[in-house]
Amino acid sequence: MRLKLSLIFLALFIFISCVAAEDVRVEGNAIEKFERIGAWGWIVSIDKVISGPSEIEGGTATVYLTSANPDEYPPGFIDPNIGAGDRVAIYGQLETIELGEYDILLVGSKEYYIKPVS
Repeated sequence: MRLKLSLIFLALFIFISCVAAEDVRVEGNAIEKFERIGAWGWIVSIDKVISGPSEIEGGTATVYLTSANPDEYPPGFIDPNIGAGDRVAIYGQLETIELGEYDILLVGSKEYYIKPVS
């Protein structure tokens, strides 16, 4: 019985994880650059959702690259000319953390980016 329940919970977790991640296009303002072991990017306040769930508008997102294997997980692009306060456009994979705070991963497609709005 425990094994069945464990398998059910595992399947549910995998299903929820797959459903939660989706590609989004948003705009906002770069707040702060960050670097952690194996990850780097920008914290951004989101004020415009171009595609994706509207509830992320008004929240903050950690937009980042990781040091994942580029052959398996192609990296996107972080424009090196972004500065704090700049208006930015973002295309990446949304991973919801909690209401009002989100992660947008720039790994998995060479098309993903964070760049200044021209």
